[in-house]
Amino acid sequence: MRRTSTAFLAVAALGLVPGQASAQQATMHVKPKSVHAGKRVRVFGSAGGCMPGDTVTLISHAFPATHEFAGVPAVFAEVRPSGNYSKRVRIPKGKTPKRYRISARCGGGDLGVSRRVRVLAPL
Repeated sequence: MRRTSTAFLAVAALGLVPGQASAQQATMHVKPKSVHAGKRVRVFGSAGGCMPGDTVTLISHAFPATHEFAGVPAVFAEVRPSGNYSKRVRIPKGKTPKRYRISARCGGGDLGVSRRVRVLAPL
């Protein structure tokens, strides 16, 4: 019993709780970082602690308004067995050129990562 409590205290001192020691940190990447309106962008990364088969909700005013989350356009990506997600999304041709923030949610919570994409005038 003493060894178990000592190990738990050591893990707690590192700011971890059992089950989180191997949890993968959530990440997000956007390629390309600048895209002409009407073209596609890929948003991908690690879904952190989300389970394979879960859905990552990617939220941005840059996206088409086909689906929404809290009134903001959103697209969805499935978490793969590797814990990663990837989604290609076409930026609407009429989108105003500027920088847009992209955020992500999964499992009812914010993944704690965001990136920006620069939307350029259509070609």
